[in-house]
Amino acid sequence: MLKQRRTKRYIHALAVLVICFLLVASPAYAEASNTGWDAALTSIDQLHDSLTSLELANKQDKQSIQALRKQNNEKLKEINAKIKLIDKVKLDKLKAEADQSQNKYAPLLAEYTDLGKKLTEARKRKDRKSVLLYDLKRNRIKDAANAARQEIKLKKDALTAAKKQAAAKAKIVKDALLPVQMLKKQITAENKKITDFNRNINEVNKRYKAAVKQGDAVDAAAYLKLIVDSTNQVHALQMKTLEWERNIRSLLQAAENKLPRQ
Repeated sequence: MLKQRRTKRYIHALAVLVICFLLVASPAYAEASNTGWDAALTSIDQLHDSLTSLELANKQDKQSIQALRKQNNEKLKEINAKIKLIDKVKLDKLKAEADQSQNKYAPLLAEYTDLGKKLTEARKRKDRKSVLLYDLKRNRIKDAANAARQEIKLKKDALTAAKKQAAAKAKIVKDALLPVQMLKKQITAENKKITDFNRNINEVNKRYKAAVKQGDAVDAAAYLKLIVDSTNQVHALQMKTLEWERNIRSLLQAAENKLPRQ
């Protein structure tokens, strides 16, 4: 009997200890859980403010980039049009003179050429009378034909020389534009990176919204931080792009200054 009483007392004491442990431990666990949730909520609040600020900055940067890019594209188009107009008046005049000279002497030169063919054929036939006749006619206009050819050659040579001069002037401007094309390629590459980041932001944003819907502040904070980090990367890339567009503007101005004064 005494032994049974001692066993009951031991079990009772053990139960009390377990209950005390649970009463002490449970609030600590709940408190830790609440502390983590509250910390995540505070983090979300801060991250949300950062994201709002970044999104506004990115929107403004994007507008600045688009406006500057439009101006640069219009200026580039204008410069390319002016390149085509280099010495155009002079070239058109020389071409018109060369064409006029060619047309003016075309009948004479055609006659001279035709007489030469007929003379050759008559010699092959050993037709001395025809040879004499064609030789006389051909020699009669020979000096005029040579003078006509010389005049046409001079006109064409002048046109060719003027074209080379215009091409050399155009090359100076085109060479100044080469860095613009290089920067445009870099901007295209950066735009692809921005597109990739935005695609990633959209995917993470879906998970963020799902976490918010489930009341999971910890996961929501983690996803929101990823969004903020990616948005910050977009901001850095857009700042770089904006700087490159400004560089393009300076390069275009320098190239325009190299255009010859008409």
